[in-house]
Amino acid sequence: MLHRTMRPVAAGLAVALAGCASVTGGDSQRVHVQAQTTEGAAVDTAECTLTNDRGSWVVRTPGEVVVHRSNHSMEVRCRRAALPEGVVIVESGTRAAMYGNILVGGVIGAVIDHNTGAAYEYPERVRVVMGRTTNFTLPRPGGTPSASGYAELKDLDALPPMAAKGRETYTEWLNRPHPRAFAIGPNGGFGAAWTGRSNDPSLSNDPNERALTLCERRAHATCKLYAVNDQIVWEAEGPAPKAGTAAAQATPPATAAAPSPGALRPPPSLIATGYAAIEDVDAMPWLSDRGRAAYREWLTRATPRAFAIGTNGYWWSAYGLRSSDPTLPSDPTERALAGCTRAGGTGCRLYAVNGSVVFTKP
Repeated sequence: MLHRTMRPVAAGLAVALAGCASVTGGDSQRVHVQAQTTEGAAVDTAECTLTNDRGSWVVRTPGEVVVHRSNHSMEVRCRRAALPEGVVIVESGTRAAMYGNILVGGVIGAVIDHNTGAAYEYPERVRVVMGRTTNFTLPRPGGTPSASGYAELKDLDALPPMAAKGRETYTEWLNRPHPRAFAIGPNGGFGAAWTGRSNDPSLSNDPNERALTLCERRAHATCKLYAVNDQIVWEAEGPAPKAGTAAAQATPPATAAAPSPGALRPPPSLIATGYAAIEDVDAMPWLSDRGRAAYREWLTRATPRAFAIGTNGYWWSAYGLRSSDPTLPSDPTERALAGCTRAGGTGCRLYAVNGSVVFTKP
């Protein structure tokens, strides 16, 4: 009797397995690989091999390759003549859509996605430092970022530097339904997403993640969320003054004395001092948790770049040769010092430049 009862259940299971399709969007994804020296200089034409339990793929830097997703980590090993080998162990993360699959497809759908690897993903961009072996995971924090007070949502003049197409897309995005997100890259790249379902199976259903991915595909650089739903979540380089608009942030406080040209001049030598490893955030003096978080974010930026700190805990990060604030120098070392001093920092000094710590203990 028990055997007869189980037969229709088994039959139903077989039908479900035959008709159930993955909702997570395929078992492959694109990964863009970059290589750099320990000093932060880009390394072109390095041959990188990406390997996981589902296969092996080869790409030359900077370049992009399609890999099979897996719940196992992936090794990225790069080689180039006259340089030490660089290795990154890329951890696999559970895709956001996997949770939706458990709700929509039930346990059966979840098992199928787990077995094919479609429920997992790797970071879309991987940076390999030649001569080092490191780990890399999906960098995005969960949840919705809080409002930063950078600017008003419809203040187009407050947008970071973007081409006309980016501003036009942002204007259109303002009329899109929730949930929605808009991301901007350091070189003017952008990504816009809305609604909780993606038409592209290679993209996440989460609009925050989708906007960041679209932006990084355009910019080939790390992007940041600018706006989510009806809030600006973007934070400018360095600590923002109390005023809530971008224009106010670009204006020095009336009580702050203008720094003398000599105070902004970078030190005569920018050679690494050996004070600490550049990734050792705990070695940084004076900074609060927010300052240390800003430094971690700065570490993901492309060179040229500089990070300055003040004895009273103020800081300023700068990257690229184009300042979003025309009142600050284009040279990132000068800009970091000027921004730190103008924000209210005392005794501002360069802590790191490109891939090296140049700070010396007072």
